[in-house]
Amino acid sequence: MLAIILTVMNAVGSLIRQEREVLGLSTRHLAKLAGVSYPTISRIENGHEEPRWGTIQKIAAALGKSCSFDEVPSFTRLADLAEPTTRTAGNEPDWTRLRGFVDQIAQHPELTAAATADPPPLSGSRLVDNLLAAIAEKLATDIEIRAPGWVAMVEPLDTPWEASGTPRRRAIAAEQTPPEFAARNITLAASAIWRDRSMATA
Repeated sequence: MLAIILTVMNAVGSLIRQEREVLGLSTRHLAKLAGVSYPTISRIENGHEEPRWGTIQKIAAALGKSCSFDEVPSFTRLADLAEPTTRTAGNEPDWTRLRGFVDQIAQHPELTAAATADPPPLSGSRLVDNLLAAIAEKLATDIEIRAPGWVAMVEPLDTPWEASGTPRRRAIAAEQTPPEFAARNITLAASAIWRDRSMATA
């Protein structure tokens, strides 16, 4: 019986380590996302602790998996937003879908790494490609984890882009543009995508 328990513990630990490494997360980052202590994650991965079911569920959720390590069915990934159907007729980004994605992460920050890990396919719009990369970078910055590797492959815009508006609104947007967007030659206030959570929940 002890041999069976040790085998299961090692298998669970190996799966967790494998999925964590695929997402490019450190043990400490996974612990933070899952709301589990760092030593607990380390002991589970090394087969030194038999995790409780609730702990497995938290870790699996942070990895973007169900407890069977299948994909979570209702889970939206940033890569899904590169599809042409997520843009308007004028080839502009679908701001509603982008806001919806960010809202999902605001409600479940533990899913940040899993939601941004997959590189989006090229959308046919350099603006959309850079917006997705900037969003992934800002989400990673917000929870102090490393941005996914694919963002480095997205070349910043050659020509600066800014949202339309009055000169005053454009000046405000420039002041409120996150550094991740500015580095990609995009001038856009964070509030254009990130809602005021106090108002969103009121």
